[in-house]
Formats: sequence, C-alpha cells, structure tokens
Amino acid sequence: MIYYTSDLHLGHANIIKLCNRPFADVDEMNAALITNWNAKVTNGDTVYICGDLMFRSATDPELLLKQLKGKNI
Repeated sequence: MIYYTSDLHLGHANIIKLCNRPFADVDEMNAALITNWNAKVTNGDTVYICGDLMFRSATDPELLLKQLKGKNI
C-alpha cells in the first residue's frame, strides 16, 4: 500500500494549543500518533511524508522515525 501524510508535528509542544489537539503533553501526543500510524501502516507499505513530520523535538528525530512502520520517504 502507498500512503501520503503531512503535518504530524511530532515533538511540537505548541501545536497542541495551536490546533486544539486532545493531548496533555507532547509525549502523550507522540505516543498516540505513533500508535495510530503503526496500527495502519505495515513494514511492507510506503509512506510519502509531504512535510512537517517533526518540529523542535526534544527526542532525537531518528528515534521517532525508527518507531514508524513502513518505508518512509
């Protein structure tokens, strides 16, 4: 399967307020987004990330990317 996505804003604490996201903090948001991604995407899928995957993440971006299933481009 091929997927396209954008604007996850992993690690972006202020996006919770800006977009009224239903999370208490950035860790809760990251965990939910990664869980939802992995519930849909398999390691055989390709995901085209069109922009704004992360922003000022306190967590190493490589650690977050490694948690996401699929071939991520």
